[in-house]
Amino acid sequence: MAHDLLACGPYFVPSGLLSSLVIFLVVKPFAYVAFVKAFRYRVSRVIPMTHPQVIRLALLRAGIGVVFVGGGALVLLLVVPGQFREASWVYLYASRLVAWWVVGSFYAKLRGWRLLGWTVSGTLINVAFDVAVVAGLATGWFYPAVIVLLIAGFIAIMEKLGRRASLQARFSSAPFCGNCEYNLTGNLSGICPECGTPIVAT
Repeated sequence: MAHDLLACGPYFVPSGLLSSLVIFLVVKPFAYVAFVKAFRYRVSRVIPMTHPQVIRLALLRAGIGVVFVGGGALVLLLVVPGQFREASWVYLYASRLVAWWVVGSFYAKLRGWRLLGWTVSGTLINVAFDVAVVAGLATGWFYPAVIVLLIAGFIAIMEKLGRRASLQARFSSAPFCGNCEYNLTGNLSGICPECGTPIVAT
């Protein structure tokens, strides 16, 4: 099989570039949404995360990843002398831990062990995707597909555990605004009187 030589040294198979792009641009965003959704009932709120909130948090984490995590690591890789380029990898994973913690703590409203599990699991999923992308560049589709299936299995288990009855029972049956958590019992307007957010079914 023909191989191409990257400017930085490693070889990659032509089909590997396509597989890595698909993983990075298509599979990873869906995995972020599924991962955040797995924590829907683990939040320290009076109501679970709504589906629009799940998507917004996944997009927020992806945006932080592109701008601060990947961008910062790229800057370090380009400006730091070659013998110290490991600093870019240290920054990459340290900033990912911080990014997951910030999103989980301030936006998902996770606390304690749930926040720790979110932070560590999210970072490990990033590590697995990194391995899948690199494996794709070097080998093509097979190994990345196996890694993606493992990630999907892990998220599916977290989703199953995150939907258990004991977690869902923590929430009141009374209707609350998904934005400000205002009690909407008896509201017929379709709009939260506290913050003006349209009321959507969760």
